[in-house]
Formats: sequence, C-alpha cells, structure tokens
Amino acid sequence: MSEKEERILKQDAQEVNLNAETIREMKIFNAMRNGVAQGKKRSKRRFYSYGAGAVLAAAAAVFLIFFPIGLPAGGTDDFDPGGSVQAASTKSWDDFAAYRNQPLRNRLVADILERNLVIPVRQSATNKGYRMDVDGAVTDGRKVYILFSVQNDTGEEVVPADTKIQFGDFEVPYPHRGAALEMAYDSESRIPPGQSKDYIYSTNYPGSIPYSKDVKFTLILTETSDQALASSSNKYRTGLEVSFELDPARFKDQEHTLPVDRTLTVDGQKIKVLQVEYTPLNTYVDLEYDKANTKRIFSLLNPVLIATTGSQTDKLVYPGTITADNSEVYKDHSQVTLVFRYTELNQPDSSRLKIAGISALEPDRMKFVVDLNKQQVIEAPTNDWEIVTSKQEHNATEAEILLRRKVASLFYYTDYQGAVQAEDIGTELADKFTDANGQVHERTNRETALHNFGGTTISSDGTGMDEMSLFFDSQAADYPQPLTLSVERIWNPILETQSIELFSKK
Repeated sequence: MSEKEERILKQDAQEVNLNAETIREMKIFNAMRNGVAQGKKRSKRRFYSYGAGAVLAAAAAVFLIFFPIGLPAGGTDDFDPGGSVQAASTKSWDDFAAYRNQPLRNRLVADILERNLVIPVRQSATNKGYRMDVDGAVTDGRKVYILFSVQNDTGEEVVPADTKIQFGDFEVPYPHRGAALEMAYDSESRIPPGQSKDYIYSTNYPGSIPYSKDVKFTLILTETSDQALASSSNKYRTGLEVSFELDPARFKDQEHTLPVDRTLTVDGQKIKVLQVEYTPLNTYVDLEYDKANTKRIFSLLNPVLIATTGSQTDKLVYPGTITADNSEVYKDHSQVTLVFRYTELNQPDSSRLKIAGISALEPDRMKFVVDLNKQQVIEAPTNDWEIVTSKQEHNATEAEILLRRKVASLFYYTDYQGAVQAEDIGTELADKFTDANGQVHERTNRETALHNFGGTTISSDGTGMDEMSLFFDSQAADYPQPLTLSVERIWNPILETQSIELFSKK
C-alpha cells in the first residue's frame, strides 16, 4: 500500500471513530429503506461493513443489518402519494450554502458541488403538513444525485422510509437496486416536529431507456411510533412527489470515451475491458466477464486505474461497482462497471488497469449440503468453515448449524458516500432450499435472534471473521436429509496480480 493510500485509510479511521453515532443512525435509516426489498419471507441476513478506516481504527468494524419494517409487501411501486402538491420552492435560496457550509458525508457529492456542477431545481411538494424541497440535482447519464430537504410541520416524528424515481415513462422497478438515501451531514435521520433535515439521494441511471429529461422523484415518510413501524397500512405513511428536468446528456461535450477491447486473464478466467469513460462526475471502466469462464467472478481485488499525461500521473484507487446485483443497469452477472473518482486527466497519453486478483468460485461448488439430524456439513463452497458447537450460549436451535470461518486478503472499495470500505466478505444464501426428495422449501426468518453471533468482523491485521447460521425453517429437521442450500455470493480470493495497458499514444 502506498503512503498516499495509507494516509487516506487513516483519515477514514479517524472519521469512523468520530461518526459512530452517525453510523448508528444510518443503520436505522438504511435498514428501513432497504428492508422492504427482502420482505418478511426472506430469511437471509446481509451484513455490510462501514468504512475500511475501521480496519485501522479498531479490531472490528461496524456492521449493518437490513430488516423488514412492515411496509406493504409489494414494496413501494403500489404506493400512491395522494395529496402531494407541487409548487415552486419558497425556501430561502442560498446557492447550496447549507450544503457547502457543513462537510458533506458524501465526499463525491461534495466535490461535485464544489465544482458547481449541481443544477438548481428549486421545486417543492407539500402533503399533510410535510414539505420536501428539491434543491438541486445532477447526472452524467450514468449516476444521479439529488439534494433535497424535508420540513416537518406536524406533531408527529417521521423518518424517510423509501423512495421511488421515474425517468420519462420508465419507473425504476422495486426494490430500486443501487439507490441510496443518506443524511447530508446530520447525525440523526428522524425528523422531530417543527424541524427539517437535508438529504442526498443517489442512484444509477438506467442507460438503456429512451432519452428523456423528465424526472419524477418520490419520497415516502413514515411515522416512528411502534404501531406505525409494525403496521403494513399506508395510513402512517405520506408521499411527497416532485417532477423536474434533468438532462442525461448535459456533459456530452465534456465526456471522453476511450475504447479499449483488451482482455485480462486471472487464474484462467478472462475479463474483457470494453472501454473507459471520463465524465465530470466520475471515471467508469466497463468490463465483461467471459461467459466461457469456469468460475463465477464476484469481484476484482484492489483495482487501480493509472492515467498518465506527460509528466502527470493520476492513480485512481478504491472504485465502487455497478453490477446486476446492485442496479437495474445490467441484467446478468457477466457485466460490471468500476466507478472511480473524477480525474482531470480525461484524455491521457496512456492508461493502465492493475488488479491484485479476483474473488471467484466454480458454480457447482456454490452450495451447502447438510444433515441437520447428524449436525454434519457434507459439502461446503470452501473448506475453511468450522462448526460452532457452543450453540446454547448463542440461543441457537437444534435444527440449525452455526458456522464460522476466518478470511484473509481483504481489499477495499469506495461506498456510495465516497468513503473507503472493506470488501464485503459475508456469505449470501439463497431464499429456497431442497430436501433429499427434491422438494423445494422456502426459508423463513428466525423467531428469536441469535445472541452474540452472526455477521462479519474485520481485524486490524487485514483478516476477518464470517459467522453464519444455516437456519432453514422450524420444521427443517423433519424433512428428508440432507438439505441443499445454494450460495449466491461468497468471499474466495484468488491472489494473482495482473496489469494491462488499456491505451498508449506511443
């Protein structure tokens, strides 16, 4: 790791310590926004680490659990924001001073704002005593950022519960993969009576849709009483909807696309680099995994894009990603985009992509085969899992198996807030499983939570721990054994440094 990269991580470590309360609030905030996507039927638990800075700051990072909050089972597509009235914003205009005067948590948006790229929108929506002011927005046709505030003039505390967005005639289908709603700079997501909060919404622009400048953005607020959060009724929820124009081709004259058509080969797996696109917002590297590959590639390890013009070199590190898992942009796992930060060297003399390896696994190994009655794991995706026998202290049932494994070779990426994060090392399981007779069953949620078990932790030495319960349903032990449960994603690093020259004028 270079001195510059280490300095960035140490800075993140300090911010993680300072913003522990913010992380706690964002747990609640993002859990409510994403929880509906899984619904009450989904039993898998996803764990995400906040900030790779925590790797340096403490023995374990902070982790986020997404859970359902009782919003309508169909998601938000059937939510009607009836009563929402749009008008020109009457909020005192200060040229984004409120966003500029306090450090934005989203560093990427802060940089975009400082370069005066955000377009003022200044439209508002009112409904049942709430007002949303959309202050500004920006897109480069690939990423979308919206800055807005919410004023609560009612007697009830509320919190943003979800969003909807529509581009022209295309409404992004639920569960709005890749969308993120975050506090602009506050540490408390709930809005008490008489107060207001500022937010940043971001999502991926679905580039395959017909060209349109028309955008319709909807925010759904929910009351925070126990009754409201537990209810599936919309009577506790209020929608605020604003339509405005946002040109996806606004930066067309400032964008530069570099066709590449080069192939990286790691562990026999081919990764084709299609192109690099430079925009005033970000730098995008479009990849395609060869469909003839013998392994499913989950991620590239530590990608670095190096651009050189004359004596100037810009080293872009810690990219975010756009995949079929987190966006509507792609429909299969063979396509992925690395999203690096903006660089002024958008027409380089040369460009190079370097990676430290891949996380990948053969498709036929992506499963757990277990016998609950014998408490045996017959097959596992990797050989490093151990069975945790102290089930009673973790409040585990007899009809489940607790697993733990140590992981290493951790790498980093940039989250949607622009902060450096550790690679997701958690194992993602399928929603359904098959018994020995071939009967398919739906996995269900646990009735009680495990005690001090589950999720992932990251240590300061670059290693981590992944803990997981193979819980199927309360009757699973009575089904014909063994049971087979598919794995959708798992951390399996293959270290093999590779570098490829994407372009050179020489």
